[in-house]
Amino acid sequence: MHAAPPSEADPFFERAGLADIARVSDPALEHYRAFGLQTTGMANLLNPRLWMRGATCALSYGFGTQPAAMLAQLPGVFVVRGRDILAAYQHHSPADRPDYLSLIGATSGITMP
Repeated sequence: MHAAPPSEADPFFERAGLADIARVSDPALEHYRAFGLQTTGMANLLNPRLWMRGATCALSYGFGTQPAAMLAQLPGVFVVRGRDILAAYQHHSPADRPDYLSLIGATSGITMP
C-alpha cells in the first residue's frame, strides 16, 4: 500500500523490479486509518535520524517529494492472509527499520524459502 496515485507510483515500482506485484494506491489514507496507523508529531519530524534515513532513501531509490499528509503519516508492516492479520509492526518513527523476515517467520503456517 502506498499513498501515491498509480501514475506517480508505477515508475518507482518498475525501477525497483516490482512492476508485476499487487499494490494498493491510497492517496486519501483510508487504509492507513483502517489499519490503525497513527501520525507522528513535529519533534519526531525534526529528528536528524529521520532526515538521514530520508536522504539515504532518496539517494538510493530516487524517492521524490511527499504530499504534506504523508510527512507525518507513520507506516506499518502487515502480514495478511484473507481477512486475518497474522503479524504486524506499527512504526513509532518514520525512520524505523523493522525486521521484515522475522515478521513473516513469526507467523504460523508461512515458511521462508
